[in-house]
Amino acid sequence: MSTLREKLDALLRQGARDARVELYHWELSRAGPRARLLVYIDSPTGVTLADCQRASRAIEALLDEHDPLAFPYVLEVSSPGVERRLWEEWHYRRALGKPIRVTSHSPQGKKVACQGRLVGVGEGKITVDCQEGRMEIPLSQVTRAQVVFEARTEGR
Repeated sequence: MSTLREKLDALLRQGARDARVELYHWELSRAGPRARLLVYIDSPTGVTLADCQRASRAIEALLDEHDPLAFPYVLEVSSPGVERRLWEEWHYRRALGKPIRVTSHSPQGKKVACQGRLVGVGEGKITVDCQEGRMEIPLSQVTRAQVVFEARTEGR
């Protein structure tokens, strides 16, 4: 028997495929009497409002048909944005070469923060060139990571 998370994941992935976008990440949280199902979609060419509307309709149709949530909820479909959060290893691979901000904890539980260019991803860790030097951070120790917007300058 699959869990609610597995059922939702399968339905959200199917809805994204039907809308010709990819599922980037999703979260289900409780906010008062209703739950909030926040779905981030992405595409190699970027995400438009029309993509979000198409994905929202496709996902909503599947959720209505299969009714996996036994409580009231609000569905929100969005782009992850330019300062997108990074959750999974493939998110980091797509962000290679970009500036990121990472908060992690050391094995001793100490909070470590770093901002720099993501220069490596693999084997369950990331490598970031920070002002303090090059840091290798196991993904299991990352508590939050996101891309940092870098304005393009002329001639770049």
